[in-house]
Amino acid sequence: MFEGSVVLGISLIAFAGWLHRQETDGWPSDSFVTDLDKQYHRRRTRSRRRIHLILAGCGAAAIVAALFGPCLVWVAAWSIVMVALMTVVLLAAVDAFRTQRYLKSKIPEIRSQMLGDDD
Repeated sequence: MFEGSVVLGISLIAFAGWLHRQETDGWPSDSFVTDLDKQYHRRRTRSRRRIHLILAGCGAAAIVAALFGPCLVWVAAWSIVMVALMTVVLLAAVDAFRTQRYLKSKIPEIRSQMLGDDD
């Protein structure tokens, strides 16, 4: 159980770090030109930074649980991990709705680019 918790904790911290680096450096298809794009990117970055911190915190809590072994601290650490991961799922849903609203408001701009600026 000790080794599994340590591996899980290190994996979560590494995954959170990788996600944060990808978000900071930008994904290959990212291009934010208009004010709408920049505003969306600013909100998305702030929101995802929170998610990355929560994931790293879950990794740290898993390592703490491994170090203390089965006791009250172990139960508390894994309870924190459970609640935090449910929070990550909720924040990911909010991020999905934000992206959907952004893309919906971006449709007229994309349509005018595809049809030409004549319209």
